[in-house]
Amino acid sequence: MRIDLSSLAFGSIIEKGGGTPSWGTALGQSQPEYKFIVEGCEEILIGMLYNSVNLHHVSLPLGKGGHVDIASSFEECHVASVFRKVYINGIRIGYPFIMVLIKELSASHTGRRSIKYSDKIAYAYSGERLSNQEFFRIARQKLGLNWESCWFIYEMRVFNQDELHFKAVVVNKEYSESYHDAAERKYHWLSLIDK
Repeated sequence: MRIDLSSLAFGSIIEKGGGTPSWGTALGQSQPEYKFIVEGCEEILIGMLYNSVNLHHVSLPLGKGGHVDIASSFEECHVASVFRKVYINGIRIGYPFIMVLIKELSASHTGRRSIKYSDKIAYAYSGERLSNQEFFRIARQKLGLNWESCWFIYEMRVFNQDELHFKAVVVNKEYSESYHDAAERKYHWLSLIDK
């Protein structure tokens, strides 16, 4: 499944407005029902169900200001999942990744379902503490990247119900990249995916 471009992006600077990752992808945009129309979302949803964990054990930011709270405190949260077999471009990361399926309640998008994968999502249960922030730190190491590296993930797939595979592009292994605006970044990054 293709995810929203720049929703999992690191090391890019937008000079003219915006550019902050949305940390999520909507699974349908067709009002008023918001059916699941994104190609490949079925395998992601099946994998999320297979790897689901109790909402009481997951925390995430939602709403204006990104207030972090337990997922079960948010009416929007429906499924939380911890994938323990995670790969980026075929490289096993060796650290779990957490995703949450939400049903938006905002006036503009009531009923739209999205998958959230913020770096602030965390899981804690029975002495185990996991976070997506740690996942991205380890992923950088495994991919030979540093904190400044410009890279982004543009696709996720699930295989065998428990393997999460990401496809990523490294734009600049050493340094962050600067773009005039989000449209310029999008144009450049789409050309890199097509290669």
